[in-house]
Amino acid sequence: MQSINGGGGSQAEKAAAMMARADKVPQKDWVEVYRENPKVDPGCLSIDTSCLRLSARWTVDHKVSLDEVAARFGMKSGKAGPVSGLYMGCVRKAFDGTSEESLCIDESAEGSDSYDVTIQMRHH
Repeated sequence: MQSINGGGGSQAEKAAAMMARADKVPQKDWVEVYRENPKVDPGCLSIDTSCLRLSARWTVDHKVSLDEVAARFGMKSGKAGPVSGLYMGCVRKAFDGTSEESLCIDESAEGSDSYDVTIQMRHH
């Protein structure tokens, strides 16, 4: 069974690790507007992409640095030059056979100086 689920670590451990990473992203003044945690289902095989999937979105009423948020999420923004001023855009890790993830900061529909921070993770 272990090999079916993509090697080391149980689904429960992978799910817990995903949730812990997601919990590091927001700061105190962020408002969570959506969160879907991974479902830990012993019958779930690695081919079921919905098994270990996490999505979350927060609304923030001020600019946040993409680089800073990416660092808390455990990713690098990879943008060349001074990234401290960059507060919108996406950082993605393409599907590598095991997992994929993304972090995006966009202007909120709420209007000026309100931003949506969205993370998505999928693990096989």
